[in-house]
Amino acid sequence: MKWTNIELGYENKLDLLKKKSSYELLGITQEASLKEIKKAYKKKVLLYHPDRTDDFMTSYSEEVIKLLNKAVDKIKENIKNES
Repeated sequence: MKWTNIELGYENKLDLLKKKSSYELLGITQEASLKEIKKAYKKKVLLYHPDRTDDFMTSYSEEVIKLLNKAVDKIKENIKNES
């Protein structure tokens, strides 16, 4: 059996996530309501929260959560500026 470095796969996935827009990260459109934004955020956090993933995915999960937090903050700022 040949062993592979599974962390490399997660690093590649993380790089792909970093290239996505805030809306793409949350899986919503730019026309999404605040309620839809919160629902999408909560769904993603429940999926990626480090306490809910295996130990080997903790660092990946922490980075994804940081990206999600930045995405929500950016979207909220955009909404605030539009008002």
